[in-house]
Amino acid sequence: MLKFPFGIYNFKIKSYDTDHNGKLTLPTIFHLLQECAWENAQANEFGFEDLEKQNAFWVLSKIYIEINEYPEWKDDIEIKTWPKGIDGLFAIRDFQIFNQGKIVARATSYWLILDQSTKRPKRLEQFNFIHENFFKENAIAKVLGKVPFQGDLAELDKRKVYYSDLDVNKHVNNATYVRWILDSYFSEENINISEFEINFLTELKLNDIFTVNKSFEECVYYYILKNKANKDVCKVKMK
Repeated sequence: MLKFPFGIYNFKIKSYDTDHNGKLTLPTIFHLLQECAWENAQANEFGFEDLEKQNAFWVLSKIYIEINEYPEWKDDIEIKTWPKGIDGLFAIRDFQIFNQGKIVARATSYWLILDQSTKRPKRLEQFNFIHENFFKENAIAKVLGKVPFQGDLAELDKRKVYYSDLDVNKHVNNATYVRWILDSYFSEENINISEFEINFLTELKLNDIFTVNKSFEECVYYYILKNKANKDVCKVKMK
């Protein structure tokens, strides 16, 4: 049985969490969601340290976020998160973000457990993740599959992975991919994003060279990061 079927975490938005308009940035939202996921997983004894003992670690595979309103500098926000169940190799976790008691954003996410040595997915049943008291509420009742892609690609940027892009697992943090996408997006547009979906496909490592590529069809933006071998690193759909 889960000790804590859901967790609630509070944050005050700092100046460095915001953009030039004083609004919470999407990469910071990713950082906060990841922190809440780790805290709730740790409370339920399947967190970072627990998996490390079994030569394994969590990775985010795909996530979909809807944002109705961006919190601002000095706002006190509350994030609620819960493990919702499993789907094959994926553990599903949902989130709600509250500002002054109102839900301003929600997300659903799919996570994998990878073997530290082989970097291959491990079956969740090995970690006793079949619990009867999963919190079954949907933040978003959406099944995440592959991000659909439309249109012709145009290369926008060419970049390199630096030391500052790596996280505690020694790979590029999920929020960093979001930052790279938004760096390209906001060079062209300056409007808030209401929906963001990303599917992580291939790992980038220190000193890797990659490109940011974009397509735009029917008011929807599509982005693909490609590595030096022209292999898809991640796919994004947003509007």
